[in-house]
Amino acid sequence: MTSLEIKRIVQILSKFGVNFVKLTGGEPMLRSDILDVVRNLGELQLKEISMTTNGTKLSQLAAQLKNYGLDRVNISLHSLKESRFQIITGTKRLTETMQAIKSCVEAELTPVKLNVVVMKGMNDDEVDDIIEYVSSLGGGDSAILQFIELVLEGEANREFYNKYHVNLDSIEKKMRSLSTKEKVREMHFRHKYLLSNGVWVELVKPMHNSEFCMGNNRIRITYDGQFKPCLLRNDNHINFLSPARKGASDEKLAELFKLAVQIREPFFKPSIPATQINKLD
Repeated sequence: MTSLEIKRIVQILSKFGVNFVKLTGGEPMLRSDILDVVRNLGELQLKEISMTTNGTKLSQLAAQLKNYGLDRVNISLHSLKESRFQIITGTKRLTETMQAIKSCVEAELTPVKLNVVVMKGMNDDEVDDIIEYVSSLGGGDSAILQFIELVLEGEANREFYNKYHVNLDSIEKKMRSLSTKEKVREMHFRHKYLLSNGVWVELVKPMHNSEFCMGNNRIRITYDGQFKPCLLRNDNHINFLSPARKGASDEKLAELFKLAVQIREPFFKPSIPATQINKLD
């Protein structure tokens, strides 16, 4: 999708109350026209434009992106140690990533959310250090820390999962005991804990549950112009880019969006106890 095609479809969806847009990927900062994408979206007067990124080019572009309408960013930071960072990400970019984080805080692309996938024997001993690092950024409104639990994606990565998976329950128990305040995010039912040093810590656990689906009010759009009603399904996409490039009106594209919403269904459904099923007979 071109930057103008992105702007057009978001403008159509905004009429249905879609006012929060997140640019994700892949890596959105690899787009040569990322400034145009953000500037065009910024003209729509949305409530929020955010981005998930590994920090590529943010040191140079943070202030400009802010001026064009970007409100905040999520940045991956899986270790504070260069050798570990390189093993996890495959790049020698720790210094660049930390500079990108600093630039985003200075540009007020806040709160900067730092995503840390906790991995056994790799970075699970850095929990306290990363919390202190976030505190040094200002915590609170400046930066939020998200500890993410490794997810099993099919049997293909079973060996990797078994080797590195860390259950976040013990970390959450510690955060709860140290917290001065606790919140629960409405859509994800994730718990957030405010520590005494001003750092908010959020625990991101696998969302393989019906509560996630029940609260999910998002629509996803693929890079090639399709509505994706469900994060975990690829068999119910609705292509809107082809009709758009063939001259479809805004009204026609709006109907395609309605269709995408209509075919949504929970991927994870609540189990019904046998006793309850018997009552229905």
